[in-house]
Formats: sequence, C-alpha cells, structure tokens
Amino acid sequence: MSAGLWHNVPMHFSLVKLNPADAHPSHGFDDVILPLYYALRRLGFEAEILFNRVNAHSRNIVFGSCIAPRRASRMLPRGSIVFNLEQIVAGNAWANPDYLTHLRGFEVWDYSAANTLALREAGIASAACVPPGYVPEMTRLAQNVPLDVEALFYGFVSDRRHVIIRRLLGLGVAALCPREAFGDLRDKLLARTRLVLNIHNIAPARLETVRLGYAWANKKAVLSEECVGDEIPDDLREACVFASYEDFPEATARLLSNGGELQRQAEAGFRAFAARPLARTLEKLVGRRAHALCGGPGPSPLREWLITDGIS
Repeated sequence: MSAGLWHNVPMHFSLVKLNPADAHPSHGFDDVILPLYYALRRLGFEAEILFNRVNAHSRNIVFGSCIAPRRASRMLPRGSIVFNLEQIVAGNAWANPDYLTHLRGFEVWDYSAANTLALREAGIASAACVPPGYVPEMTRLAQNVPLDVEALFYGFVSDRRHVIIRRLLGLGVAALCPREAFGDLRDKLLARTRLVLNIHNIAPARLETVRLGYAWANKKAVLSEECVGDEIPDDLREACVFASYEDFPEATARLLSNGGELQRQAEAGFRAFAARPLARTLEKLVGRRAHALCGGPGPSPLREWLITDGIS
C-alpha cells in the first residue's frame, strides 16, 4: 500500500510482544522488534514496546501470536498488524489451521517474500512483505576484543542442527552453540566470534534473515546452509558463504583457516545488509512524519512488564 493511502495512520505505534507465562521465552522476536522501533522513530513516529498488552489508542504491531492464536484474536484491537515470523512451509508445526485462521482476521506483515506469497495463496490477501533491514543502532558490538570463539551457532539446537555440530567437533572445530543466547550474553559471545554458523531447522527454508541481520550489522562473517528450494534474496546472496548440509562441516573448517577470506566476507555481509535500510521499506507502508525522533542507540527500549491481564 502506498504512503499516500495512509493519511489516517496514527502518530503512535505500539510494538507488542506476546509471550504467555506458560510458553517458552520468545527472545527471538526482539531482533525484529528493536529495529522496527528505531526505524519508526527515524520516520518521525512515536513508538513504544509493550509486553503481553496492547494500547487501544495506538496502531499495534503484534509479534508472537502464533503461540496462542485464539487468545491473541480475542485481545487484539481491530486494525492491529500481525507480524509473522514463522516459515509457511510444510512441516512447520506453527503454521497450523488455527494460526492461519487468526491471520485472516488482521493485516499481516511478513519477513519473507516467499512466505508472503504462501500466505496470499492461503487466503490472507492483506499479507505484505517487510524484510529485515538495517538501522544504525544495530551496529553496537565491541570491536577491540579478542576473537577467541571460532564458530558460533545461536538458536534452537534441533536434531538436524545437532548432527552438524557433532561433525564440527569431530573435525576439531571449536563450535559454540549456547542454549538461549540472547541479549547481553549473545552480544558478548558474538563480539568475540570469528564465524557465525547458520543451519536450517527445516529444509528447504527461507534464509534466516531475522537471526542473521544482527551478525551482518556487526560485521561478522556468516556461513549458511543452502539446499535446493531455499529462498535466498538476491540482494543478500553475497552476505553469506553458502555450503550444502553435507559439506557444511568441511566448509566451516576451510573458511576458518583463511583469515583474509573471513574478513572479506564480514565486510561483504555488512555492505549487503546496510544497503537495505529498514526505514526505507517501512516508509512505503506507513509514510513519514516531519521530524525523526531517533537520537542514537542508547539503552534498549524493551520493557517487559509483569501483568495479570492480556494474554498471560
């Protein structure tokens, strides 16, 4: 939708993270929420981040409704935007009928062009692609630290991923895959990392741009799995070194043995990601207000309130 059709868009957006008390913590949503917060402010909008609650006087952009879609449908105001971060592919348990029914009731933003097409084919005509993009506040990791972590995988270690990690260790690659590495812990580990590993949980897959954006923004080389049927955006083809699932351990060892190539790849990843500014993408959807409100990185705006209503 063009910016000119958004003359009734409010000055204020609420980025709402839903995570019921009985569900696993959903820290992964933060890698989209925080850049969106800064991009909206760069466009001149007021923005806030809420946890398990909505703002009836704001345009709510909602993350995590896949966890409890029926409850989410009951609590979200009309006009809310649901941001889908699940892969709409066969085999993904999150892309179930309850969730798709929930999505049909709202405007939907999605991180993947292939996902967006799949959603439209499922009858969700409002689906729009909002790919992850760069904001300067993402570049924030310490630079002058020892690079004593050879290879880092952060994310859920499924059986499929565990096979690769075990093969890496067998080759003598000191691959680190900490459980639940988010926030300050991930920052500290990523700053010390030579190579970030990206292994699909489901194959084929959409390139995991949500997870990888933060690594690219902080000039970390990325080795990603690639298999037949993957979605890899053309503008991010140079952002990773790619290897098949079968060759992934050996490709990791080869890349780690070439410091010059690691540095070149880190720079290439940053260039590719920085060339897709998130504010430019959002402006096409919501327009721009007169003055940017963003004033530098500062402390994280994420506030997680303990409440008794909403979706808890």
